[in-house]
This record gives sequence, structure tokens and C-alpha cells, in this order.
Amino acid sequence: MNAQNTVSPFVVNQQKGTVRKGQPKGIARGLKHTDQYFTWVMLLDLMLLNACLLGGLSYKMPMETLMGQHPWELLFFILASNATAGITVGLNNIFQAFEGLRINLKFKDLLIGTMVYLGIMSLVYYQFFFPVFEVHFLLPSLGLFLVLTTALHYLANQLSKNLNPYFTYAVIGGEASSIHYLEKCVESAYGKRTYCIGRFADNDISEVDTLGDYREVKDFLKQQPNINKLMYLGSKLPQQEVQDIARACRDQFVDFEVIPQASPIFSSGMAVTELAGVPVLQRRREPLNQIQNRLLKRIFDIMFSSLVIVLVFPWLLPIIALAIRLESRGPIFFSQKRTGYRNRAFNCLKFRSMRVNGDSDNKQAVRNDSRITRVGSFLRKTSLDEFPQFLNVFMGDMSVVGPRPHMLKHTEEYAELIDSFMFRHAVKPGVTGWAQINGWRGPTPEVYQMEKRVEYDVDYIENWNFWLDMKCVFFTVWNIFRGEKNAF
Repeated sequence: MNAQNTVSPFVVNQQKGTVRKGQPKGIARGLKHTDQYFTWVMLLDLMLLNACLLGGLSYKMPMETLMGQHPWELLFFILASNATAGITVGLNNIFQAFEGLRINLKFKDLLIGTMVYLGIMSLVYYQFFFPVFEVHFLLPSLGLFLVLTTALHYLANQLSKNLNPYFTYAVIGGEASSIHYLEKCVESAYGKRTYCIGRFADNDISEVDTLGDYREVKDFLKQQPNINKLMYLGSKLPQQEVQDIARACRDQFVDFEVIPQASPIFSSGMAVTELAGVPVLQRRREPLNQIQNRLLKRIFDIMFSSLVIVLVFPWLLPIIALAIRLESRGPIFFSQKRTGYRNRAFNCLKFRSMRVNGDSDNKQAVRNDSRITRVGSFLRKTSLDEFPQFLNVFMGDMSVVGPRPHMLKHTEEYAELIDSFMFRHAVKPGVTGWAQINGWRGPTPEVYQMEKRVEYDVDYIENWNFWLDMKCVFFTVWNIFRGEKNAF
């Protein structure tokens, strides 16, 4: 899959594994297909599990009997089995993606996960369903499932080796011998579709193309190069400049790894991994980099937003729409381009709380703002103006909980003023967030106010867990009734 585009002015020379300049081609990073491929494997696993359970159950008890005499028991049993499967996957970390590029499904983890599932499901089955389904089918059904899913995972592992995008990287410093050894290690880990595009250093070596000196690294990153990693092998740069490079990599969504020296480059902490036996120090992975966590968060987003759309919108929308139109002319909804996941713009929806004006895209609301209507003031104080964003959540542009999205103009401004500002966009923006429930919401006339918001947002991303989302939802609802001084 040698995808070509014009993102980077660098192109890999496949013969040498080095870079040649001046050609508008690049190697596609294309990691999105891995998530999709991985999701399909998980869904096929779940389909196999349900097929084996239903097949075993209907072997001695015909499906007509089950559907005719025990439809609700059958439904509850299937729901319980799928919920148990989700718990088992979460407990055993069965599904893993190696660096987001190669699927890593281990038979040992699968076997242990199946045994854990059997134990939990046996308790559920004999406690609630044994008097109804008097057929001992769990063990043979799960035995068949283990055989089939093992075959599926083996096939998935083989296919993933061939479906990988090209893996490209650059290095900072290092001598010829260390770079060649690193190339062998990377190839061993990622396969033969790997290329070192070049080296940043103050001196040249004949074996590897030079991309520039140390101080050209950040300019190179600003061009959004089509590379997966930037690997630091050592240099004479001051520590602060290395930290700046690490931060620039994070803002451009390029992995930055140190091999193998230990230094306080990563402010959020380091993780030690191995690359074919070579120790690698990297920025600690955020929880939402794990596919199972992203999937859990997305499932919650769909369920929560669906409930709001089905149960709240039918009666709330007409009331608010009528109130808005009675007070001022203009649309019911207000749509504005805001910065979303990985710096991609999207149309953020709100109930219109201001009179139609030409400053909406560049001027924040302030206390006693003449543009805000009386109805709008009530909507903003109670956060009801944000309710249409559950449509954004359902469509996948936002999450229920996450950093609040900002106007494009403010993103450009604050990205220059605050170091970690762009890192907020490593996850989907939220209807509510950790910063908001801690009081950092509303206008930010002073830079320190935005710095505090970013501090909480980064803390949320680095320490995410499902219960933190639940806490944010609970206190958001609590604050709606209690009232907030910065909501106006």
C-alpha cells in the first residue's frame, strides 16, 4: 500500500532506505485502517461467541421452543453473555495493537480470557438460567468458540502483516553503526516496509542522508512530515531544546522516542518498552491511545447521546425553539466552526443565545454582553444552550466528556502562547470536561485562565478512565442545578 500524497517534500528511496529531497511525494501514515480492521476482528469475535452459544443452546432445545416459550429469558441471557464478554476483554486486555500498526492477538491471552469468561458466565448461568435452559451447553460451546476464534486471530495476524502502511522514521544524532543496528531492530519489529528517511546532525555521514542540523528539526516538523516516529539517539543540544522538539512532535502527532538514554524530556512521565531487545524510553501513552478504551468511550457516547436525543429533545426542543423565536429573529440553532480531534475543524451546534451579529466567530461572550438575549442568558446559565452538541456526539465529532472546543481564531492565538495547547486535541472535544467542572469555564480574557484550563485538560487526557467521565457527567448535572458564577 504505497500511498502517495503531497503532505511532505520528502520521499523514501526504497533501495537505500534514505531520503531524497525536492520531490512532492511521501509515505502515508494511514493508521486509520488499523482501528477499523481491529474493530472488525472484535466484532467477528463477538459474532462467533453469540453463534456458538445459540448453536449449543439450540442443539437439544429447538430454537422454536426457545423463542416461543422463553423469549425474554433468551434475550436476557444473550445480553448477559455479551456484557460478560466485554468485562472479560477489559480485565484481560486480549486485544492489543502494536504501536497502532500491527495487530497483536496472542493465543495465551485468548485462552485465559475464555477461561475467565467461562467462570463468570457459569456463575450467571447456574444462578439465573439453569432452571430454564436445562442443557449443559456452555463448555462445548466455548470449546468450539476457542477453536474458531483462534483460527480467526491467526488469520488476522497474518493479514495484518501485509496490510500495514509503510512505517517511516527519522533520527536525531547517532553514528552509522548505531543507526544501522536500529534499522534492523525496527524492521524486526514492524516488518520490511520500514524506512529511515534520514538524520538530523551537525555532521554528515555517508551511509545516511542528512535532513539538516539539529536546529532544523522543528521547522521540519512544522511541514507535517509523513513520518511515524522521530528517534533521538543523542546530540549536543541543550535539554530545553530537546524538550521543545518532544513537545513539537506531540503537537504534530508524531511519536518521539529516546534510545536509550534516560533524561527528563517527557514532562508527563516515561514508559520503558523494548524494540526487538533494544530498550526504548517514550512518552507515557495516554489511556485513550488504547483501542479498547476508545471503543468503550465511543459506546458510552452513542448510548448517552441517543438517550438525550430520544428522551429529552422531543419535548425540550419545541419549548426552547419557541422561546428563542419569540424574543428575536434568526435561526434556532447556531453553528460555528471549532477545532476538533487532531486539529480538524467541525461544525459545533448550540441553541442560539445571542442576537444575530457579525462578531460571533472572533469575540467571546462577556458578562452583561449586549448581544445575549434574555432567553439566551437563561440557556447559558443552565448550560441548556449546549444540548444540540449531543447531535455532534452522536455523529462522532465530539464526546460527552473531553476538552471544550474553541473557535478556530482562538486555537491559532493560544497555540502560540501556551506550550501544551495543541495537545488538547489529541482526543475528541466534549460537551463537558474536567476543566469545566473545576470552575475553568467561560471567557478567558487573561492568558493564565486559559493556561489553567489547558492544565486540567492535559491532566484529563493523561489520566483518563471511565469513572472520571462519570464524575464529570455527575458534577456537570449538579452544577446546572447549583449554578456557576462563570456561566452567563
